[in-house]
Amino acid sequence: KGFGSFHSENVEHLIRRIDIDDIELPFSVAQVVADDSLLDFGKKTKEAHYLLDPSWTFVNHGAFGSPLRCAYDLAEKWRRHAESQPLKFIDRELFPHIVQTIKRLSRHVNCEATDLVLVQNATTALNAVINSISLEPGDTIFFLDCTYASLKKLIRAVCERNGARAVEQKLPMPARDWDSIVQLVEQSLPVGCKLAVFDHITSNEGLLMPVSALVRLCRERGVRVLIDGAHGLGATALDLGPGGSG
Repeated sequence: KGFGSFHSENVEHLIRRIDIDDIELPFSVAQVVADDSLLDFGKKTKEAHYLLDPSWTFVNHGAFGSPLRCAYDLAEKWRRHAESQPLKFIDRELFPHIVQTIKRLSRHVNCEATDLVLVQNATTALNAVINSISLEPGDTIFFLDCTYASLKKLIRAVCERNGARAVEQKLPMPARDWDSIVQLVEQSLPVGCKLAVFDHITSNEGLLMPVSALVRLCRERGVRVLIDGAHGLGATALDLGPGGSG
């Protein structure tokens, strides 16, 4: 088949057909990636690997963090490559590179490549999922009070629009252990709940949640589960396969 705007197969077909090892990168990634040596955390690492203003001590990486210098440099290389021949890049090269990225990421998190979708950010993904849930008056969406603030606003707005109830459960801090969290959810999850929403790692507290146990609990009760994993990727090993640990 021809390839381009009017001939290309969809991404799912390309995922099944393209061997990622056959796709060449337009430049060497190794040129901009930091070496694997142990980092000397502190000022040296900040100056060597971040673009942050040295006159500031920046600690709020949970809200608006700064990327590594090597990641920024690599992204700039891609931007310059795309702009050097926009038609060729967008029309002929972009889809195969997206497929290559999806396949590599799916191996990293142990899931089928056709089950993985790239989006701009976690907020976009959460909006897509929650707004796709068919809610009726009296339905409930359950979440803990440590849920990310903008996500709580989204849940309340969607519930208000559909006449459903947003059920927020307080999680006492500091949490004693994972068993106490699961027990709290077990006791407070509403009967017939339409959706339960949990963070993988909470934003403000930095609490790693027992997502596998929470998912099992909700599935046993026939409740759909949405995990906000914005802080999980890169912070902990992910296994999204059957029986995985989240």
